Amino acid sequence: MNTFKRKALFAAVVASLGTVGTAEAVYLNPNRTGQALVYPYYTVRSTNGNDWNTYLSVVNTTTRAKAVKVRILEGKSSNEVLDFNLFLSPNDVWTAAIVPSSSGGSKILTADASCTRPAIPAGGQEFANFQYSRSGTIDAAIDSSLDRTREGYIEMLEMATLTGASAADVTHDSTGVPSCTLVHGVAFDPVAAGEALPPTGGLMGTGTLINVASGLNGDYKADALEAWSVTEQYTDSGFTTPRLDAANPPISVVTRAGDLTGTPPSSALITAYRTEFADTVGGPTGGAKAVASVFMHSAVMNEYILDNATASLTDWVLTQPLKNLFVTDTTAFAPYTNKLTTSGACETIGFTFFNREEQSAAAGGTQFSPTPPGGQPNSLCWESTILSIRNDDAHTQVSTTTSSVLGSKDLTNVTVRSGFQNGWAQLTFTGVGASATGLASSGLAGSNQVAMGMDLPPGTVTVTNNEVTFFGLPVTGFAMRTFTNGTLTCSTGSCQGNYGGLFEHSYRTTITP
Repeated sequence: MNTFKRKALFAAVVASLGTVGTAEAVYLNPNRTGQALVYPYYTVRSTNGNDWNTYLSVVNTTTRAKAVKVRILEGKSSNEVLDFNLFLSPNDVWTAAIVPSSSGGSKILTADASCTRPAIPAGGQEFANFQYSRSGTIDAAIDSSLDRTREGYIEMLEMATLTGASAADVTHDSTGVPSCTLVHGVAFDPVAAGEALPPTGGLMGTGTLINVASGLNGDYKADALEAWSVTEQYTDSGFTTPRLDAANPPISVVTRAGDLTGTPPSSALITAYRTEFADTVGGPTGGAKAVASVFMHSAVMNEYILDNATASLTDWVLTQPLKNLFVTDTTAFAPYTNKLTTSGACETIGFTFFNREEQSAAAGGTQFSPTPPGGQPNSLCWESTILSIRNDDAHTQVSTTTSSVLGSKDLTNVTVRSGFQNGWAQLTFTGVGASATGLASSGLAGSNQVAMGMDLPPGTVTVTNNEVTFFGLPVTGFAMRTFTNGTLTCSTGSCQGNYGGLFEHSYRTTITP
């Protein structure tokens, strides 16, 4: 491999990107740090009578104090169930746990000293159903109960870098404790005080799904969006802005890699796209489209385990950030196809599965459940949907109303062919919006494609000004699998033989031309 030439070629592409404009452009940072974080899933559901908890952490890897909007969204249609402002000291780590509540919903607990506005009570802060329980709405007809808050996903958005007295108030002293006096005051406003500067990034985060009684645990890194905003966007707690769609400017940088091209097929080609998006009248903003584009994929790939010997089970988490900004109960804007109904906003999928010996088949028809009333059975209907993978063996025939591993109620079940105990699968988005219409660039000046040939010897760098279209849907997530070995003999006696694992998805990306 000619490493020098590859590095030189990549540098040429970066330089080419710079020629089409000097404004920042939001991108999904492979180094997992950024200005905005997306945690694909939280849950306090129960499996086998044992509750899941979700542990969260966010780290400020910089030497500057930050104001962060923490927004927790339920999984059916991304209604906010809790938001508050978090203030991170330089080099700070904030931790919290989402746990079941006696109310039937969820609450958040923290023993961390970092300032929040408002302060989180010692006994925890309950999640609320205000946004989706309004009488006469589709959301209320779906489910207005607090039970709906028991699973979903999380956004953490850096609103501003703090200076002056505001920064001093949230910075930990020599004992590791911040003052928080200003933050907890009625009139706290770092913008009016001239102490709020644009975000500087450097946030990273983790999520842990843990079921102590079942002996299960899975960990993931939050998706990190860098260059999300060039301006400060501070709002007080209780405001529903900024949201993930507040990308400023509404420009993204996306790389498409791993395409199998040439003879023989090779995945040695990478293409980088710098794309500007315009607002849609009555629909998603350019910022929503820019952020959606960095998550756009035409296919999701991962493995599954359903082994009889270890009673293995597999769930796939499929979360679609920003879907609620493209879909309402009256309209669905591309790349989505169907509006929100009491069964969800259902998008059809294809599901092709393979075992470890290359045998394959495609799931369809009655292999998918539950079937949305009047809709296609092969659908993902919620904004954070769990695809629960089964086969015909007895140990996978658990409840059809909750997912096998995570106990999710926001689920689609898919049954692979009998005898397919393990292997891998590919999920494709087949709705008209995802597969034919796609998410198009604005056609404005600055919508550019920069192509970088990475074949050996390296190809040439070309810059074009074509309008481009992203196909598929914006999606993120992971697979969670479990193994059950019963009671084992250990050095100290008997011990539980259950364990689990979490693996982030792989993807295919389709962008034309």
